[in-house]
Amino acid sequence: MMVDPNALQQEVFQDGVLNVQTEKLFGRLTWINDHIIRVRVSQTKTFPLYPSVIADVAVDQNGDHTVATGGGGQTTETPIVINHDEYTPATDDAGTYTFGKNQLVWEAAHGLLQITRNGQSVVTLHLPTWEDDGQTWHARLSFDPDEYFFGGGTQNGRFALRGQRVTIANTNLWTAGGVASPVPFYWSTAGYGLLVNTFTPGLYDFSTPAHGVQLQHTDPYFDVYIMLGADPAALIHGYHELTGQPPLNPRFTFYPAHLNAYNRDYWLPVTKDSAGAILFPDGQWYKEYQPVSEKTFNTGYHQGTISVNGQTLVPNVGATPVHFTQHDWNKQPAGAVHETLNGEKESAQFSARAVLDRYLHHRLPIGWFLPNDGYGAGYGQTDTFAGDLANLHDFVTYANDKGVAVGLWTQENLHPKDPINPQKGDRDIIQEVGDAGVAAVKTDVAWVGEGYTFGLHATADAAAAMTHAGHGRRPFIRSHVATYLSTGLSGNPNVGADIDGIYGGSDPIIQTRDLQWKSFTPIQLNMDGWGSQPKNMGLVFGQPYEMINRAYLQFKTTLMPYLYTLANTARQTGAPIVRPLFWTELNSYTLSDDTGTEFLLGDNILVAPVTLPYQMDSAGNARVPHLYLPDAAASWQDLFTGQRYRGGQTLADYPAPLGQTPIFVRAGTLLPRVPVHLTPGTYPQRHRLVTYFPSAQTSHTTVYTDDGTSLAYQKGEFATTAIQATDDGRRIILTINPVHGHFQGQSPEQHTIVQIVADRRPRQVQFTSGQDAAQLIPENPRPTDNGAGWSVGPLAQWPISVIAPRQGLNVTLPPLTIAEKVTVIIDY
Repeated sequence: MMVDPNALQQEVFQDGVLNVQTEKLFGRLTWINDHIIRVRVSQTKTFPLYPSVIADVAVDQNGDHTVATGGGGQTTETPIVINHDEYTPATDDAGTYTFGKNQLVWEAAHGLLQITRNGQSVVTLHLPTWEDDGQTWHARLSFDPDEYFFGGGTQNGRFALRGQRVTIANTNLWTAGGVASPVPFYWSTAGYGLLVNTFTPGLYDFSTPAHGVQLQHTDPYFDVYIMLGADPAALIHGYHELTGQPPLNPRFTFYPAHLNAYNRDYWLPVTKDSAGAILFPDGQWYKEYQPVSEKTFNTGYHQGTISVNGQTLVPNVGATPVHFTQHDWNKQPAGAVHETLNGEKESAQFSARAVLDRYLHHRLPIGWFLPNDGYGAGYGQTDTFAGDLANLHDFVTYANDKGVAVGLWTQENLHPKDPINPQKGDRDIIQEVGDAGVAAVKTDVAWVGEGYTFGLHATADAAAAMTHAGHGRRPFIRSHVATYLSTGLSGNPNVGADIDGIYGGSDPIIQTRDLQWKSFTPIQLNMDGWGSQPKNMGLVFGQPYEMINRAYLQFKTTLMPYLYTLANTARQTGAPIVRPLFWTELNSYTLSDDTGTEFLLGDNILVAPVTLPYQMDSAGNARVPHLYLPDAAASWQDLFTGQRYRGGQTLADYPAPLGQTPIFVRAGTLLPRVPVHLTPGTYPQRHRLVTYFPSAQTSHTTVYTDDGTSLAYQKGEFATTAIQATDDGRRIILTINPVHGHFQGQSPEQHTIVQIVADRRPRQVQFTSGQDAAQLIPENPRPTDNGAGWSVGPLAQWPISVIAPRQGLNVTLPPLTIAEKVTVIIDY
């Protein structure tokens, strides 16, 4: 009889370490804690200290020449796993190793590692095999018929991996099926997750249950961590335990961002009918041109190239026809205005300052501004690095005074070749952060393109500079529906994308529909300067688009406490901010890609974006072909119409007028909000709103807050507020418990509005705070000095009312100390 080469020949357990040996392989198993183990297999007796790295990674450009222009080479300076705690399991004479609620045993005859929980099988791992002269390993794990898989990083256009073959490598493709930011981690509904400790490319095959889950990596060593958990959040958080908790991003990042390559492009006056002509505030039409430069990948002549004052320029979009209003006898342009950050000389209306001012003038929220420093843009037009840095500082000061943070994106090295004597054109992130006051760094595709260790080092380097040079400032490094879901299910809750993409920009319906659903996600980026129209939150399109966009963006500002609490929850528990429907109803339908075109924001808001022109008329009114409302025990309310629907059903041909992307709120939701504001610098710290969507079940929520900027939250400087509500049909009791915790800048009093989203008029409304109790005056035409009272009518601080008004009860309380419990009693 042939002997299985993977059969164990030796098994030795000593000092909490299990060593096994087959005919050709050496295995080592250690325990991190009572639910995470590490399995290593080597072809020799040596186990390397660091994960494998491929020095030179080949990445297809696929027409994108920015790939890895920021540098090259792979090193091991930034690890994947930072937690190597050791745990000693209990053993018995039968060779079973018990850790927590889990048991592990090697099946000696065939070299199988079997893990069970409470006697039920979780996963079986077959020892790996190698090919390519020992350079590529293959491993197989069990695959039950009812098992589903998620993870793999940012897998564009898909989140459910069952039936898929997943590339764990950067494909440099930003369309469906591409992989933008791979992660060698996945998890299974069987109750386990797996992280491969390697920087090498891989392929994970979840296509055929009969063949099992098949994994491979171009790596001479096998090094994996297996984490056990009772639910998806626990498995994702197991990944966080190993690699570090996701950052709690500074509050400004939850507001829209504007990005453009200021300080690089030139503007020339043209006729209205010219290709790419854009109307500016002075009433004149202009066309944008970029200088020929290797850094912008404009390296020579193409259609539309012109020369102005000795500078060769290429059109940003649209080559012909172009008619210059200022030209010489040969119809060639006679002058061009160079774009700037601060609006020097004639560049004022083309400057970053002017764009920021336009947002605020039109009451469009904005949280941060990235004027760019990569791709040849720089941030100043002086002769020295010091002069350019001062120019950047001036813009940061201007923006900060308006409550807006400033960041930079980058294509190139973060540090100068000579740190003592930086030259014009160099980067010095230490001075940019410490002296100029930059608060965010976006490492662009040039960094991520090569990926692997290079991209990881770049973000780690930027984060370190933000933390130290920024005097404890919270770092932020930027990393479509299914893509958002796959990213969150891979351990990164801080996901976002460009509104209306980077290019294009000529279709106001696409821009508006895209902005609508992305207003219910953590990060919104407005990438300007690359499309046929300015990317300015719809201002270029006029009405009704400007009004609709403003309403959504302002509504998002009121949701900051909800979003911020979700971000903290993601950090503490592993539950993503943007969640798939199976988070609230787990079955074969919600676990599949069939529900990959809608999502949950937390557990209580469901968004079904308009992604197709289905039954769309010329005004942009459309329908969603079908959407699913999960949880048969739940009731969902349309945010715009108030119409209620039971959960556990599919709605067909759901109406979606131009201003109304289908958005639903779960009955019983206690939604923490604040008043409308435009910038993070004007965040209303002294005000709070609690919007309650009544339900027969008791409702609970806990709101998290901190200073929003520093790392002090990591030292315990934060606060939480527990809120609950009941509704028995005759009386609603809503209680805001005392605030627990403290942080710098915390307001000792709060102006509070309690809202009941219902069309009922109460008989009376009363409240208690500490020892005080009072009955509130209804619809008082001459309100008391503290403004307390109640009224039934339009919901306060509800900016989407311009699209669809909603009625409810607004209860305004006097300023109250946060140290006392506040109870509002509403009798009907």
